[in-house]
Amino acid sequence: MLSASTVELHLSTNFAIFLSLLAAFMWGTWFISLKYLGDYPLDGFFLTVYLASLILVWSVGICMEGSALFANIREVYRLDPRRIAVTFLCGALYVLGLRVSLYVFQLIGLSVAQPIQSSVNILMGTFISAVVGGTPASLSLVRLVLACTMLLAAVAFSVLAGKFRTESLSNNKKLVNFRYTMRDLWRSLVLLFLASFLIPMYTLGLSFGLRSTLQSQGLAVLPFMAVLSAGSFMGMMLSSGLLLTLRKQWGIVLHASLAIHKFGIFSAIFHYGGNIIHTFATSSLSPVISWPLGVTFGLWTQFWGIVYGEFKGAGRRAYIVLGLAVVFYLLGAWLIAAQA
Repeated sequence: MLSASTVELHLSTNFAIFLSLLAAFMWGTWFISLKYLGDYPLDGFFLTVYLASLILVWSVGICMEGSALFANIREVYRLDPRRIAVTFLCGALYVLGLRVSLYVFQLIGLSVAQPIQSSVNILMGTFISAVVGGTPASLSLVRLVLACTMLLAAVAFSVLAGKFRTESLSNNKKLVNFRYTMRDLWRSLVLLFLASFLIPMYTLGLSFGLRSTLQSQGLAVLPFMAVLSAGSFMGMMLSSGLLLTLRKQWGIVLHASLAIHKFGIFSAIFHYGGNIIHTFATSSLSPVISWPLGVTFGLWTQFWGIVYGEFKGAGRRAYIVLGLAVVFYLLGAWLIAAQA
């Protein structure tokens, strides 16, 4: 028997859906810190995010559960050590994907990059969730396929919007801050697809490592998040830590003021705070439902990209096509959530 002293929340379906959408807002908001980094190394920012996330998650876990946090991890490891190992590894792999994504966000902006990546993530993540974590009886295969078709349409329209924006801004020398070439766009697409094979590892961790309505074995929510955050920190050290060493930038990071570190701390609260909220929702729903809802964070990232002027001067057709991408994105997510 697993430890019963860990925190268990029995949420209604509607409230769990609300929490998934709240987590999506938090995930889609932490990226705006990239707008304030200036010349500060991206990997230094990444280091702060995942160090602060590690401290946040373990602090919340210990405060809420005390010794039960460690007891649950030990007991699950005794019964099935794979669930600990897979959760830890998935935490590391999805962070490697995020590191690639942040590079692309800086290169071509949030408004174009995020919908492309999110649509691919939602396809892969939903597939992994369905195969590993199971599918609720209320969610039909036909509806799931239709939702994926809507999301593929969102990918196509997002790419087209990026193309139109590039063509418009290439003729406007006053908007150099948001200019990029078609070569940058295609290179970014390759990197985004690479990242999209790594980021859904988060979903694999949820589906295999977390105890939920469709998964009787696995970690409770906060022990799961503790192991995942430890894996994420390891993934950050293998990517950003190595790059900081190779580029000899550790001195810049260690001597940076709170004025720059605060952006990483803010992002950690929204990133892993969103993870905690989303995981509680997943334990009451299932990954195949909570993941598509959570990946709607791309809509918020698009919103912030537009607020920060990434599509300024891009022309009406770019806005129309981007709007169509959003519509298909919402339809895809709704088709899944409506049968939760």
